[in-house]
Amino acid sequence: MTFQASDRKGKQFLDLLDDNSNAIELSYIKEGPWLQAFGQSNPLYTCTMRAITNHAPIGEYRLRFFPKEEFKCLYSVYPIESKRHILYDCSRFNGY
Repeated sequence: MTFQASDRKGKQFLDLLDDNSNAIELSYIKEGPWLQAFGQSNPLYTCTMRAITNHAPIGEYRLRFFPKEEFKCLYSVYPIESKRHILYDCSRFNGY
């Protein structure tokens, strides 16, 4: 609860929402509600954690840590390939 209510998680942390657009509470008990949805797939866990903590190899990350590398989306006119863009707008991932 302290984590959700404070700025300790950082501004890059991805808040996950349920089907009713309510924030899913973080918990470590029995893998918590976040990770239960991903089954037993280690690669999927890894990708999920990278996305949640903003350490995925996408434009937003490259801009922050490697500003000389390309950071725009190659599939649209978005200036920065961000988590939000990939999850909701990008034609490359449309339908996932």
